[in-house]
Amino acid sequence: MDFTVELLKYPSEEDWMLCKLCTLNTVGKTSTKLPTAEWRHKLLLSEHSPIRTLNFCIKMNVPYYVSVHFCRHFIGVTHFVQSQRNDRQDNYDRTKAPQDSPVSHMMYINAQELMFMARRRLCMQAAAETRAVMEEIVRQVEAQCPEFVGTLEPMCSYRGGRCTEFNPCGLYKKYLTGKDE
Repeated sequence: MDFTVELLKYPSEEDWMLCKLCTLNTVGKTSTKLPTAEWRHKLLLSEHSPIRTLNFCIKMNVPYYVSVHFCRHFIGVTHFVQSQRNDRQDNYDRTKAPQDSPVSHMMYINAQELMFMARRRLCMQAAAETRAVMEEIVRQVEAQCPEFVGTLEPMCSYRGGRCTEFNPCGLYKKYLTGKDE
């Protein structure tokens, strides 16, 4: 499967400062110092509400059916998916388009929803193609924002080895025992 992922926006120092001010405001404090990498990582792991001020814009060119999987997420994310309307594109008939037709899909997503999305889309029960796109998103986010390392993980890892899927794949046992089945 061919696809591309491009990180168009990720949290800036200014965004992190606002996040820190929102966090400190909840306890009646303020600061003018940028948050440290350690503080940022701890805040992400805590999942307190100020992380919703940290936003990403991710552009993907993916098969239509993969785009649909990402569109299932709707809290904390806005999707901008290329139209398949016949009157918007020359020489295109959407009634004949296969499910793997490429589509341009952009997501504007906050940090909390990105972590939630990763838990579902990195799961071995997710479609392999969708998982591959999510893995590339994670790779790019962690390269630009190292404070996210260890926060974008499959659900079984997040829950310390507990899997709640109807048909567990067995990966969760690896998290508990350190060994494959």
